[in-house]
Amino acid sequence: MTIRRRQVQYHAFIHSPGANGGPGQLRLDLTPDMLYCTWQRSMNLGGAASFTLVRGSSKVADIAPHRDHLFLYRESPADTRLVWQGKVGSRNIAAGDVVFRCLDYTSYLQRSRTGWKTLYPTKKIGTEIISPEWALVLATADGPLNFVTAGTIEDPLAVDDVTPITTNARFGMMAFERLFVFFALAEMGMANTTNNVVFEITVDPTTPTFNLWKNRSVDRSTFALYFPGNLRAFNYDPGELDVTNDLASVIKKAAGGSELYSVDDAASIALYRRLQAAVTIQTLMGLDTSAIESDQQKAALARLLRDSIRLPRLFIALPRYGEVDPFNGWNLGDNFPVVIEKAGAPDTDELAQYLRCISIAAAWTPEAGEQLQLFMRAKET
Repeated sequence: MTIRRRQVQYHAFIHSPGANGGPGQLRLDLTPDMLYCTWQRSMNLGGAASFTLVRGSSKVADIAPHRDHLFLYRESPADTRLVWQGKVGSRNIAAGDVVFRCLDYTSYLQRSRTGWKTLYPTKKIGTEIISPEWALVLATADGPLNFVTAGTIEDPLAVDDVTPITTNARFGMMAFERLFVFFALAEMGMANTTNNVVFEITVDPTTPTFNLWKNRSVDRSTFALYFPGNLRAFNYDPGELDVTNDLASVIKKAAGGSELYSVDDAASIALYRRLQAAVTIQTLMGLDTSAIESDQQKAALARLLRDSIRLPRLFIALPRYGEVDPFNGWNLGDNFPVVIEKAGAPDTDELAQYLRCISIAAAWTPEAGEQLQLFMRAKET
């Protein structure tokens, strides 16, 4: 019996800059010349890609960094789909090959800055802060994202799922990169709620669109990840970088659960140093403005306690070849059932819960095919 793997093929195309700096006419098909390619997309962060051509390829000199656009298509038995889109950023020329590094459109928000001392007191996150900031992005003369369309911009909601979250009376910005601002506002929009606030520039061959969703999160119960099973390997990041020994830090007890811990162990302090974490509860708490300060503090503490017992901090899943089709019926921010069998105990699960996919990365070569990684974190409950 012959077992055949599902074959995955990648196609890479270079488009000339068109109107407003966006993708124009197709100019180069890199697929026959491409030695390998990689790409990554992440929720609420910029994405990157790379590809390599042989040094002697005539197409090397025809690619203009920060002007030309790259489209990566993934062809599988399931479908053919545009999985990555952006601009060529730089090239590294070596003796035998040339590596091109690329940035997706969201990354170019790092090249777009807010105004100096721009105030947004008592404003809704979506329609009253991000919406006017995005309008300024489009209004920038010869800006890097003038070709992106303004789409749906929603207001993140508080714990009652009705009241829009607002800033406090002193909220403002001073020449910050907009990618940082939008990321921070999305994180603030999730404060003390189970909502998953997502901003994006869609991957679209004709009309990339900017959206802000107040809660984009779907439980994909029709598909699950198993080890052993459709995962060939996995890895944990248990969150050691989150260790603090502040005077009032929430920590996880060895026996399970959480508690507030006051550091008084001089040896521990000397070993880990005084790593402090501050929580500013008066700016954005996802609470009705009628709530008194003590209620806000209780809600903040409840969230910290809940976060501290969520496991894992980061879960990296490596699916078997051909087991996952990127964005075929799902999107970043969706939750997948993940079941990990406990080593040496086949009838016991080490992990069995929904995890949220926050990033996906892929590497492909014509000889070895495709390898995928899914980066996941615990779902808010």
